[in-house]
Amino acid sequence: MLYNLSRMQGLAAGLLLFALISTAAFGQPAESPGSRAAPNTPSQTVKISDIPPISVAKDWSDQAYWLFTLFLVAVGALQVFLLWGNLRAIERQAMQMERQTGILEKSVALAEKSADTARQNVEMFVNRERGHLRVELTPLLWPPPAGTIKVSYKVTLYGATEAYISSSCARVEITDSSEPGDDGQWWPAMSIPQVITPDHRVQEAQVQGVFPKSTLEPSDIDAIDAGRKFIHFRGFVKYDDVFGAERWTRCRRTWELAMLRNPDGTRSGHWSKRGSAKDNSET
Repeated sequence: MLYNLSRMQGLAAGLLLFALISTAAFGQPAESPGSRAAPNTPSQTVKISDIPPISVAKDWSDQAYWLFTLFLVAVGALQVFLLWGNLRAIERQAMQMERQTGILEKSVALAEKSADTARQNVEMFVNRERGHLRVELTPLLWPPPAGTIKVSYKVTLYGATEAYISSSCARVEITDSSEPGDDGQWWPAMSIPQVITPDHRVQEAQVQGVFPKSTLEPSDIDAIDAGRKFIHFRGFVKYDDVFGAERWTRCRRTWELAMLRNPDGTRSGHWSKRGSAKDNSET
């Protein structure tokens, strides 16, 4: 503030000096005609010997201005330092979170692997302990004796625990095709108990008659020998194991005769699988 006042004083002094010089140069009255008669009259001049002093010295306000400026610079530098520190802290936190994420992913993978291993162990235990049922057919005596034809089969339990039968079927039929047809009439039921235990693993039963007739005529036997007709067996067992899981055993077979005859003129045969993989499956 004092510096500005000094500048104003200097400006005023300069204006005063300019005014004095102008008065000295142009302030004389114009010469009258009579004044020319005295050319030797000396003129009056004004001489300025001293100029008012102008002060440009800095006082405490200028120092305060610079101190305030330095303070602002220091505050700005402190803010930059703090921001840089925050950025470093954020980077460290991000790196820690990334490491923790990697550890978590590994932990999840290990947990999933452990769960798979445990599930496989449980499945292995269940498969070892639960009951498995299998249907097996006894070969026919060919040619069959006169009377009602009988097809013998057995249901065998494999496993350490019981099997609880809910439904079953065993059927023998004669057709003109070597492949069994899709017939929805699944009867009659197998002659087996409702519960098959490890103490009585093998259950033997028979199907009497060949659908749609109970006996085979000599013409039917000749047609089977010539490969014009075929005997089919199909059956299933639906049961529950001790763990409450529903299981199925399915069986489809066709009686096939050997090409060569025995020395006594007879022909032996065997039951071969027919149908799809589902028709011959064990769950």
